[in-house]
Amino acid sequence: MNKKELKENVKRAYSSLEKRKIVEEIRSGMLTIKQATKQYQVSVGILQDWNRWYYKTRLLKYYRPKPSFPMKPSQTTVEQLKQELAEAQAQLAQVKLQNTALETMISVAEKQLNIEIRKKYGSKRSSS
Repeated sequence: MNKKELKENVKRAYSSLEKRKIVEEIRSGMLTIKQATKQYQVSVGILQDWNRWYYKTRLLKYYRPKPSFPMKPSQTTVEQLKQELAEAQAQLAQVKLQNTALETMISVAEKQLNIEIRKKYGSKRSSS
């Protein structure tokens, strides 16, 4: 073997940038696979591997969007939501009872003390 044949048999390591450039040339139609194998001295299998790598790292995020919500809620989620709804309704009932008690207390105080406790909307402040 002479020096020229030895140089041709040595496998060249391509950087990821070079691999991306080669794959983009093939994908854009600037090169055919046959032309790329001759020009860059790589096999068809390696080009296919690079193409798969390119698809996974560069293109997959554009073709398969991730769902923003689960398709079917699980049974436990439905049960949890029902329980939270029941708790919220119980709290609402408690707050309504408390509000009624406070309104009643204010009404009784107004009658016994003969003063108006509730704010009158639209009235101006008294100047002191």
